[in-house]
Amino acid sequence: MSRPSSGHGRDGTDLGLLALFALFGVAGLAWVGGAAAISLAGGRPRGSIGAGLAAFAHANHPGLAWPLATRVPSPWLYWPVVALVIAAAVAAALLGRRLVSTLGAGSAAGRVRNLPGMASRAELAAASGKRALLKRAPVIRPSLTAGGDPRQVGYRIGKSRGAELWFAIEDSALLVGPPRSGKGVHCVIPWILDAPGAVVTTSTRPDNLAVTMTARSTRGPVAVFDPQRLAGLPNGLRWSPVRGCERPHTAMARARGLGAGAGWSGGGVSDGAFWAGQTETVLRCLLHAAALDGRGAAELYRWSLSPAAAMEAVRVLDNTGGAAPGWATALGALVDNDPRSRDSIWLGVRQSLAGLADPDVLAAVTPSPGETFDPEAFLRDAGTLYLLGSSVGAASCASLIASFVEDITETARAMAARAPHGRLDPPLLLALDEIANLTPLPSLPNLMAEGGGRGVTTLVVLQSLAQAREKWGEHAADAIWDASTVKLILGGLGKVRDLDDLSRLIGERDEITTSISRGGGSGQSTSTSLRRVPVMPPELLRTLPDGLGTLLLRRTKPAVVDLTHWHQRDDATQLRADQHAFDTASQHAARAAAALDTIGSTHA
Repeated sequence: MSRPSSGHGRDGTDLGLLALFALFGVAGLAWVGGAAAISLAGGRPRGSIGAGLAAFAHANHPGLAWPLATRVPSPWLYWPVVALVIAAAVAAALLGRRLVSTLGAGSAAGRVRNLPGMASRAELAAASGKRALLKRAPVIRPSLTAGGDPRQVGYRIGKSRGAELWFAIEDSALLVGPPRSGKGVHCVIPWILDAPGAVVTTSTRPDNLAVTMTARSTRGPVAVFDPQRLAGLPNGLRWSPVRGCERPHTAMARARGLGAGAGWSGGGVSDGAFWAGQTETVLRCLLHAAALDGRGAAELYRWSLSPAAAMEAVRVLDNTGGAAPGWATALGALVDNDPRSRDSIWLGVRQSLAGLADPDVLAAVTPSPGETFDPEAFLRDAGTLYLLGSSVGAASCASLIASFVEDITETARAMAARAPHGRLDPPLLLALDEIANLTPLPSLPNLMAEGGGRGVTTLVVLQSLAQAREKWGEHAADAIWDASTVKLILGGLGKVRDLDDLSRLIGERDEITTSISRGGGSGQSTSTSLRRVPVMPPELLRTLPDGLGTLLLRRTKPAVVDLTHWHQRDDATQLRADQHAFDTASQHAARAAAALDTIGSTHA
C-alpha cells in the first residue's frame, strides 16, 4: 500500500475574489432560508438579498430585517429553517465536489493532471502566468504602451491546475509529438494566428496554410512559396536564390542553406563536416559568380552539374574581381582537385541543386524582371510567408526551403542590429513545422540560442528526439534541446531511451509505503518506509491522453497542460469557413492543372 506525497498552492491574488463570492453565497443562502421560514408561517417574503444577512444582526427579532414581509415567524422557527437550508446547500456542494473529483480522478486525463510532484498553481502563475508575462513586456517589447494584451508579448500554451500558461516572444519553443498527435491543431495553428508580427512557417503539407492564410492576410501581406505545388494554388511566390549574392555575406548564408540538401549533416557520413564545408565553398562561389554576371537559377543549375561547367563561373569571378578576393582561386582549386575528392564534393553540389531539374521548381526560383521579394519590407509589414516542400521524390526542394529561411533570418539579424534595443519589433515568429522531415536547417542550434534576444521567436516541431539526432547529429540535437526554454512533449513517443531520459529529467518524488507482515501466530507488524519514485514514469509519458502535454518550462517544475484545439477559439467558425474555401480553391486549381496536362499530352 502506498500513499503519494503531494503539494498544494494557491495564487494569493485570487483570495479577494473568493471571499467576495463566499459573501454573496452566504447572503443568498440566508435569504433563501429566511424566505422559506416566512413561507412556512403563511407569510409573503419581500426584501432584498441583504435581508438574509441583516437578520443575523437581529437574531431575537428577525422580522426587523424583513420590514416588507408579512407574518415573519418567531426565532424558534426562523433560525432552524435557515440552518437547514444552509446545511443542505453545503452537503450538496460537498457531494458534488466528491462526485466530480471521483469521476475526474478515475479518468486517465484526471489522474495525470493531479500527479503529485508537479508544479503548483502558484508556481506556474509566477513562472508563466498572464500577469508574469505582462511584467516582462517593457523589456521584450519596449515600444508597447501600457496594456493588458498578452498576445502582443507571448503565446498561449494552455491551462494547468486552473492557471493559464504563456511563453514570451523571447523564448525558444520545442514541440515533440509523433504524427497525428495534434501538434498542428493545438499549437502551431493557434500560434501562427496570434503572432503579433511577421511569420515564416515551413511544412510538408498545406494544413496550417488552409486554416490561417485568410486570417493572416488581415495582418499584412501573405506569400506562398510552393515550388512542388503541394497546395495546388496558382501564382505562388517566385524567389531567386541568386538575388543579393553579389554581396559575399549573402552568398555565404544562402550557400549554407543550400548545402543542407547535400546530406552531409547528421552522424551517418564519415567526415561529414569536411564535405559539408567543401560543398558550401563551391555553392557560395557559384552563387556569387551568377549574381555578378546577371545569371539566374538555370545557369546556377548548369554549373552544378560538373566541374567542367563550373570553370565558366571561375572565369566570371576572375574577370569581374567581385567583392570577395580569393574566391575564384578557391573554386578553381576545387575544380582541379584530386578526382576522387572532387567527385565527392560535386556529388554534394548536385544534390543541393537537384530540385532545379524539375521545370516547375526552376520556374518558382526564376522571377520575372522586376518581380522581387524584399525580406526587409516583408518583416516591417508583418507579413506571413508559407514555405511548402518535400524532401522526398526527384524534385526535392528542401535545400531551397533551407536557403530561403536562412535568407529571412540573416535579414532579421541585420534589422535587429540596427533597431532600438537590438530587437525586431514586432517580433518574427519562425514556426518550423516538420522541419526535420523537410531539411536540417544548419543555423537552427544558434537560432534557438540567440534568436529570442533579437526579436525572433523560434518554434521547432519534431516527431521525436531521435529524429533530431538523425538529421542534425548528436551534438547539434543536444544543443537544440538545451537552447529551447519551452519544451512541450505530447503522448505517443515510442523510443525507450528518450522516454527514460525524459522521465529522469522530470524528476522523482517521495512515496510512503506501508508493509504488513504476519508471523506464525496471530500477531502482525506494520512498518512504513520512504522510497523515491518517478514523477512521470516512461509508460505514463507514452500514454499521455490526447489534448494533454508535458511542459518543461525553464527552471519550473514540470506541469501537465490542457491544450486548446483551434476549433475552440472564438473565431473558429470563420476559420472553418476559410479552410473550406481554401480546400475548394485548391481542388479547382488541381483539376484545372490536370486538364492542362491532358491537353498538353494530347497535342504532344
